[in-house]
Amino acid sequence: MNTCIRIPPGKMPAVEKAGPLRALRFFRLAFFLIVVLAGLRFSTTPAGAADESTNDFTLATARLLAEKGNAKAQFFMAKFYAKGDGVPQDFTKAVEFYRRSAAQGYSKAQNNLGALYARGLGVTQDFSEALKWFGKAAEQGDPAGEFSFGLYHELGLGVATNKAEALKWYQKAAEQNQPDAELALGNLYLLGDKDLGIKVDLKKSLPWLEKAAAQGSVAACNSLGFLYECGGSGVDKDEHAALKWYRQAAEGNDGRGQMNLGRFYLEGRSVDKDLVEAYKWFFLASRNGAGVAQHFLLGMRGELPMDDFVKHPLTEEQIKEALQRARDAEKTLRKASK
Repeated sequence: MNTCIRIPPGKMPAVEKAGPLRALRFFRLAFFLIVVLAGLRFSTTPAGAADESTNDFTLATARLLAEKGNAKAQFFMAKFYAKGDGVPQDFTKAVEFYRRSAAQGYSKAQNNLGALYARGLGVTQDFSEALKWFGKAAEQGDPAGEFSFGLYHELGLGVATNKAEALKWYQKAAEQNQPDAELALGNLYLLGDKDLGIKVDLKKSLPWLEKAAAQGSVAACNSLGFLYECGGSGVDKDEHAALKWYRQAAEGNDGRGQMNLGRFYLEGRSVDKDLVEAYKWFFLASRNGAGVAQHFLLGMRGELPMDDFVKHPLTEEQIKEALQRARDAEKTLRKASK
């Protein structure tokens, strides 16, 4: 399938009710929603908690200074407890120290306290309380707080949905090189947003996604693959570039990137067609939450019709080889993540 279909997120009907052939045809038409576009918006998990190297403090020094009321030391004590670094992991104690630091106006502690409320770690999950602390951090110019505050306004968590407010905070954070915000802006221009009057503009999307990818965002790599696969509005279609970015996302253990890399091997696009390699990436994608990959696996096993790409189901030996390749890839990915 060489046509890029742009489908608004959240508009896809349940395919479980359709028959196998109808379902597969639907997946061929709409896979960009759940494979590509699903990852272009955001989960209810906020931006990564604000980070500073714990090398700034030893545990003993942080403990001593924290008890004397040093806000930065209290922040680091919270991090020690949140990570279980030198002490048993204890999110309740992490909340206690983040709260003490946040009460003194330390913005990173405010953001991280919001993150714990958002996730329900050490406290009862409370999006309104999370929003409050993200807002305090954002007002002080903390980039992670700005992104999280914007995200909650976009998703309507703890506050009425307000995309214009979200965009304002994304821009503030992105201007401080916050990678989640750079991804958010890149995706807004990649997909467009009628509510904000933002038209699809790949030329504007490209630099934001490149900045996020340069900071290690595998989701941005997947978005760049989609951008180059589709092309248009100021950026030439380039399947070789799409393949490169999908591969980078896949090797970063991003399920959507793995799904898209599998498609390229399945269809032989800018790479030699290799059904075993395609099966391997679909298998890894399925394990990483890209649910539609399971339907491609079924098709390649002959359990769903897939005549456009697979004339004959994979043999047991081919599947065995694909699974071995997947296991080898998982070992490599685990080593790379350490």
